[in-house]
Amino acid sequence: MAFRISERKIGWHKDFDSSHFLALPYESKCLRIHGHTYNVDVEIWGDLNENGMIFDFNHLSNLVKLLDHRILVSENWVAESGGGRLVIEKNGKRIELPENEAVVLNKPNVTAEYIAEWFAEKIAEKAGDNVRKIRVKVWEDPRSYAEVALERS
Repeated sequence: MAFRISERKIGWHKDFDSSHFLALPYESKCLRIHGHTYNVDVEIWGDLNENGMIFDFNHLSNLVKLLDHRILVSENWVAESGGGRLVIEKNGKRIELPENEAVVLNKPNVTAEYIAEWFAEKIAEKAGDNVRKIRVKVWEDPRSYAEVALERS
C-alpha cells in the first residue's frame, strides 16, 4: 500500500507579554489595566509555495514583536493621536502614551477572542494563494484560551 500526502500543515507557538483592559457593562477586575503572558498557537494548512513553504515563520515572529511589551487597546477608545502620542479614553481613564507603546486593534474590545481574530487576520493579509486555512489560539493564562479559524471560501 502506497502513501500519498493528504494534507500539509505548519504549527507555531510563541509567548508574549502585553497589558490591556476590557470594556464591560458590569463590574469586573478586568476593567483595570493588567497584563498577561499570552501564548499564541498558530496552525496553517496549505500547499507549498515556490519557496517550499506554506507560510514563512518570520511573519509570525514579526507579529508577536508588534504586540510584545505593549498595551493593547481598541481603536474605538482612541480619543487623540498624532505627533507620536496617543490618548486613550475608556472606563473613566484618560491615558496618554507614546504611540510606539500601544497597539491599536481594529476591534471593539481587547478580549482574548478579539486578539486571536486580529492575529488570524494579520496572517491572512500575508498568506499566499496556497494557504487554505488558518487557526489561531491565544492563551490568556494556563487555563483559558480563545480560538478562531479562517478558511478560504
